[in-house]
Amino acid sequence: MQLPSHPLFRVCLGPVVALALTACATPPPPQLAPVELPATWWAPTLPHQGTPQDLTAWWSRFNDPLLADWIAQAQRRSPSVASARAQVFAARAALAGAEQQGRPQMAGVVSGSRAFTDPTTPVATVLSAGAQASWAIALWGEDVSRVSAAQAQQDAAGAGWHEARVLVAAETAQAYFGLRLCREQLAVARADSDSRQRTADANGITEKAGLTAPAVAALARASAAESAGRLAQWGELCERQLKSLTALTGVPEPTLRAGLAQAPRWETPADQLLQVPGVPADLLRQRPDVYRAQRQWVAAAQAVGLAQAALRPSLSLSGNLMVNRVRVAGISATVDTWSLGPLTLSVPLLGRDRLHAEVDAAQAQLDAAAVAYQAVVRQAVSEVEQSLVSLAAVRERVGSAALAVEGYRRSLDGTTSRYQAGLASLNELEDARRWLLAADNAALLLRQEQLAAWVRLYVALGGGFEPSSASDKAQQPIARDAS
Repeated sequence: MQLPSHPLFRVCLGPVVALALTACATPPPPQLAPVELPATWWAPTLPHQGTPQDLTAWWSRFNDPLLADWIAQAQRRSPSVASARAQVFAARAALAGAEQQGRPQMAGVVSGSRAFTDPTTPVATVLSAGAQASWAIALWGEDVSRVSAAQAQQDAAGAGWHEARVLVAAETAQAYFGLRLCREQLAVARADSDSRQRTADANGITEKAGLTAPAVAALARASAAESAGRLAQWGELCERQLKSLTALTGVPEPTLRAGLAQAPRWETPADQLLQVPGVPADLLRQRPDVYRAQRQWVAAAQAVGLAQAALRPSLSLSGNLMVNRVRVAGISATVDTWSLGPLTLSVPLLGRDRLHAEVDAAQAQLDAAAVAYQAVVRQAVSEVEQSLVSLAAVRERVGSAALAVEGYRRSLDGTTSRYQAGLASLNELEDARRWLLAADNAALLLRQEQLAAWVRLYVALGGGFEPSSASDKAQQPIARDAS
């Protein structure tokens, strides 16, 4: 079959051939080597594997409206979340630019000139309007690689935004739990201080009456002073934690104090708050950092293709279509002009050493991304197992701590009755108080340790990460509150 011989056909034949070459040269999607994971968890699992729960609404399990509200406000005001959200918008802009870069470009052009260049030629006025087009034709699949890399970076940015929100939620929850437990410890310390002060006052009265030895009264006063100092120490710690929570959430301190004063009795759930995936491999679909590392590897793989394409010939096409209005010596005329071309084929000749070095650098980045992905996967599994180990250890200690508190409380009640009846010494009473105070503090610290382990497990499980919607959610307008 004989091809048409018209010059315009020959000019247009180049782009058609280029498109065919592009289709043939498009690289296949990269494949990331799988990471070897254990077939089962080596750490103790949760009883009945926990309770299925949507992690995005997990904080509601605590039945504490203050916690959910302050987490939301901390996320809205967090600089790390705002920075991660800005990266999502930057990645979206980069993706739009990458998509447009592989398409023909067109610009509207309007120009005007008035010139007198030759005494024999009258003054000429020329007005022109039209369009100029250009197209950098991807012969080796550069446009596909560029878009794929930009899409991977946007996906990674969306995962980073979700991870930042989860970390801020965990930090806020830890601060809130610490403040609530500190206030409970403050109440224990206040009750202990009041009791010791009453004993010191009673011994002071009996000392004046000559019924109590000065050494015993001095011991009572020393015990009351020690307890008052401990109370002041806990008060300082609670105040510092309150101010830290104010800085973290952005909620004014009076509002925080009012909320805590009106908060209902705090009952922290003891167990079955989360469900752990059946096998470690299932965890990889839930972790934003694992997904981000995988998408960054994809972007690095596409960057290698782009660096290799820079060593090969490139093809570009340009053209324009103009409408010109010319006025010379009182005579006007309209002239339409167009051009298609030049069709330019460029081959890099000099500077190829630099291009080869860029290929090597891109390959090194790809290798680094693969190692980083494998490390993130191992760390993800390790974090879940560490949280499971902590929860198992706490479960074994909770019952013992409760029995200790109950036993020491009964011992104090009995010793107090015997002391009031003159059958026990003040030293015995102070020992009983000290033991109960230590048991109460240990129980509260154990509760805080248990809550911290649950929060760490929540973070380790990804906090409800959904790869398909993370970027879209990050681009939604930020909700404003009235505070």
